[in-house]
Amino acid sequence: MNRRDLGSGFSIIKNAIILQFDSEKYKSFYTIIDFETFEVIKSNGSSFHYFKDKNNVYIDSYMGAFMILTDANPNNFEILDFDNGFSTSQKNHYHFGNKLPYSLSEINSVNGLYCQVNESIYFNYSKLLNEVDLASFVVLKANEVSNVAKDKNHVYFRDEIVGEADSETFSFLNECFENNYYRECDHTFYAKDKKYAYYIDTIAKSFKIIKSKSLNKFRFEIKDQLGYAFDNEYSYLFGKRTRLKDKT
Repeated sequence: MNRRDLGSGFSIIKNAIILQFDSEKYKSFYTIIDFETFEVIKSNGSSFHYFKDKNNVYIDSYMGAFMILTDANPNNFEILDFDNGFSTSQKNHYHFGNKLPYSLSEINSVNGLYCQVNESIYFNYSKLLNEVDLASFVVLKANEVSNVAKDKNHVYFRDEIVGEADSETFSFLNECFENNYYRECDHTFYAKDKKYAYYIDTIAKSFKIIKSKSLNKFRFEIKDQLGYAFDNEYSYLFGKRTRLKDKT
């Protein structure tokens, strides 16, 4: 069959099909790949791989689809930190598949998923935050919730400004972080400010506004290993409200 084994579960066979565990997932790149020189640079054997041929460097990872690393030269490409997805080539630096607009040496602080480069803040190394006041910027609950931050003017969820949120009074409900288990406690939380309450799911990338009529009574409780928020009118489970039964 004229099959060439590349290691890490990859092979090339006669008709130029790349196989990973008998899958043809890279077929749309067959007209671009040079099969004679194609090789695996490094792989974790399952969800993260670097490849190269004489023309390009390629990446396939749990952070994104198979792609060519923009402006990476296969002759001088270097992996700096495989586990965290940092690499370099021709004075360019990369975080997984993203070409960074700066050198990694320019990063002077990292907090959660945010990093400071000179006078700018980036989310996940590549997404520039707009309108940031650097002096007051802080990642809220950085050890538990790495993608919510604020400064004196705005609340940020990932790289977006939450326009409805009041940065001066916005805070998480502390009861969500008292080390008592509830389902999805590592990524679902409640917060509030002087105007609204909020349900936040960091994995689903959801930041939901709750317009409570009794905001001063908005609170968090654990019942049967489920995390509920309550006000005077409703209970909230995973952000979905249910009217409370009238007291008799």
